Amino acid sequence: MDQRTALLLGATGLTGGLLLDLLLASDQYTKVIIYVRKSIQKQHPKLVEQIINYDAIDTAVDADDVFCCLGTTIKIAKTKEAFEKVDLHYPLKIASLQQKAGSKQYLVVSAMGANAKSSIFYSRTKGLMEEGLAAIGFNGLYLFRPSFIVGNRKEERMGEKIGIIISTILSPIMIGLLRNYRPVKAADIAASMLKHALSGQTGKEVILSGEI
Repeated sequence: MDQRTALLLGATGLTGGLLLDLLLASDQYTKVIIYVRKSIQKQHPKLVEQIINYDAIDTAVDADDVFCCLGTTIKIAKTKEAFEKVDLHYPLKIASLQQKAGSKQYLVVSAMGANAKSSIFYSRTKGLMEEGLAAIGFNGLYLFRPSFIVGNRKEERMGEKIGIIISTILSPIMIGLLRNYRPVKAADIAASMLKHALSGQTGKEVILSGEI
């Protein structure tokens, strides 16, 4: 495969940080561009850091593959409107700009239960994001739908922590369709995103947590 350029959104998060390290280590990528609000103070010959304001961005970069690990919580965002900015509007805005600029693939961390018609705000937001991305027209669109993501987070998420404990205990009996609700390691999601980006496939693919 020809050497490529990646654009990564959400490099300061749990999954995004792990994916950044994988992209920098991959011999398939000669440049890794990250959008951040402030410098992450990381030095690497492949790394190109762009300090941006997501609300104001209106240009694209030259990138073959776009990886989106953006995500927040209502607790952090404070309002539903602020939550939607991060989990819906920013991913779609960047996707539209990049597709028009020639990016071929978009790989995004969504969520188990994503459904644009859901009565649950979180699931509906993720579902609207997926529908919007599908309409943009990338050659390859990969939707990763983990349930609970396991890893060392910078911030405490008590509700998620309780859910992880319960689902971890129940994991041995979670088989069939329930398998997709098992907790999944952030490192496994990052590795799966890189693997699928380099797979050479086209079209839309949904990767559930049990299949990562």
